[in-house]
Amino acid sequence: MLQEITRTQRMHEELIDAIDGIVWETDANFRFTFVSKQAERILGYPIRQWMEDPGFWLEHLHPEDRDWASAYCMKSAKECRAHEFEYRMVAANGTSVWLRDIVTVVSENGVPRQLRGIMVDVTAQRRARTDLEQTVSLLRATLDSTADGIIVLTQDWHITAVNGRFQKLWNIPDTMLEGRDGRVLSEYMRAQMENAEQVHPRTQQLLASPEQEGVDDLELRDGRVIERYSRPQRLGDTIVGRVWTYRDVTVERRAQAESERLLREAREAIRVRDDFLSIASHELKTPLTPLKLHLQVLKHRMADGQPVPAQHVDKALTQVARLSGLIKDLLDTSRIQAGRLELRHEPVSLRELTHEVLADLRAISPHRSLEYEEPAEPLLIQGDRGRLAQVLVNLLENALKYSPTGGTIRVHVERDGAQALVSVSDSGIGIPPDQKALLFERFFRARNAPISGFGGLGLGLYICRDIVERHGGRIWVESEVGNGSTFHFTLPVLEDEASATPPETALHPR
Repeated sequence: MLQEITRTQRMHEELIDAIDGIVWETDANFRFTFVSKQAERILGYPIRQWMEDPGFWLEHLHPEDRDWASAYCMKSAKECRAHEFEYRMVAANGTSVWLRDIVTVVSENGVPRQLRGIMVDVTAQRRARTDLEQTVSLLRATLDSTADGIIVLTQDWHITAVNGRFQKLWNIPDTMLEGRDGRVLSEYMRAQMENAEQVHPRTQQLLASPEQEGVDDLELRDGRVIERYSRPQRLGDTIVGRVWTYRDVTVERRAQAESERLLREAREAIRVRDDFLSIASHELKTPLTPLKLHLQVLKHRMADGQPVPAQHVDKALTQVARLSGLIKDLLDTSRIQAGRLELRHEPVSLRELTHEVLADLRAISPHRSLEYEEPAEPLLIQGDRGRLAQVLVNLLENALKYSPTGGTIRVHVERDGAQALVSVSDSGIGIPPDQKALLFERFFRARNAPISGFGGLGLGLYICRDIVERHGGRIWVESEVGNGSTFHFTLPVLEDEASATPPETALHPR
């Protein structure tokens, strides 16, 4: 019997010693009555010291834990309540050891008699937990300090991480993130997007192919452009979610668009320049050939003492006038660009001015039909008579140039409120819709007007627009390809001559 008891006791001791922790027992005053051999391995103090020193546990508690740990344990013991807590003890080598102490209170009639428990070394776990907390803290700080908005979703749309920049970028309230529901958040974001219908299929494609990465531009209704980058989140070789990164690239995209616009304008300017040089060389050369021919004829006839036919002189003068007109347009264009086009202010009767211009044109184009619907009143304009005549002449010459033989040119002048409205209509080739806005630009010629059929440098309408606008009016065109064109311009009307200012010459910068 004694041997059996001894064997059982030995097995019990071996079992206790095999436990990876310090098994202990104290009386009600916290004096140890039993400590397992693991105590020496974990803390380095001999068992005898635990047993003989009445204040061993309290004395070897870490200074930062001593007060609260002892108070907590005493309170729990007094209440006869089992408890579990973690604290530090100072080992024999001076290091701190974290222990999880699981305590049972043995009581009698509500009075604690003994405390029994097991101290488990959790130092490694505490360090791992601290390292994990530091890692999480570092990741959180990194997320919150980045300029990009970041959100991480699981494959079932659960939000696992989101930074403050993401919230600010999309104006997301904190309450919307409480449920961690990515689908609710996605609908909220989609409502802010201008191109949601174009982006949605791309999003579905990324979700259907978890291994794919993708970059897309999201156009928001408030005018911003957000670049979205997405890539899979991996845990080892397994895809567990997706990381979505958002960056405000509004400034970059606008700068890019502006650069592209400037490049297009530069290319267009080069094209216009090349077209102008081609047209100018042709237009300036065209009158020189017949002029030279007529002058040579005149020279030979004069050398032979023969009479000089008037027609040769007239034709030579016509070519000189044509050259003069081209040079005048170039000079006017240069003055306009420099802001030095002179305008003389004086009262001008638009009715009489139109009548005079038409009379001059009828004299040189007797076989063309020019109809004039004149106003009942003079329609006084404060402006430059010569420059206004230049506008009328240019519009009428264009109408004559582009109208077929036998076509009728109609001029209509009327009052339209406080404005005088002048309209010049022809039955010519018309102007393509996409070229109307460019018609008044410098050096522009309609694409359907070949150089060989219709001369000019493409400066006349540009000059007309500048003159009209500097008189406080505007000019525009209505046209249909094959059905002719009508050019309109308006000018402010003087109510009476008393309101007119004395004639003066001035520079009118644009």
